Amino acid sequence: MTETLAKNSLAILIRRPPYGQIHAAEAIRHMGGALGDGMQTNVLLVDDGVYVARDGQDARGTAWTNLVEPLAKGIGKGACVYVHRPSAQARGLLDAEHFVIGVELVDDAGLARVLAQSETVMVY
Repeated sequence: MTETLAKNSLAILIRRPPYGQIHAAEAIRHMGGALGDGMQTNVLLVDDGVYVARDGQDARGTAWTNLVEPLAKGIGKGACVYVHRPSAQARGLLDAEHFVIGVELVDDAGLARVLAQSETVMVY
């Protein structure tokens, strides 16, 4: 089966946790910019990146911005957000109710499919 490349599409692969480093926040910022430019935007959360979509985060009292709100806003504007199921399972986040509304759990094949169909990939 041949994958079809989606023109003007961006996949943002987030592997790092939402707090303690700037990488995930920069990835979410790029998501917003891509959506604003009319790009088809897919966010893939793998490894510790799955925590970016964890519902109920509370960043108060830290120097970090809560990323759940801008992620949910991106979903509302048309971003597709995928959580790598094996990564989530390895971190004890087994059930979909652990994540913000609108994310989709995918396996390795689903992750590969989204990456293969994207014109551009950014890795954080």
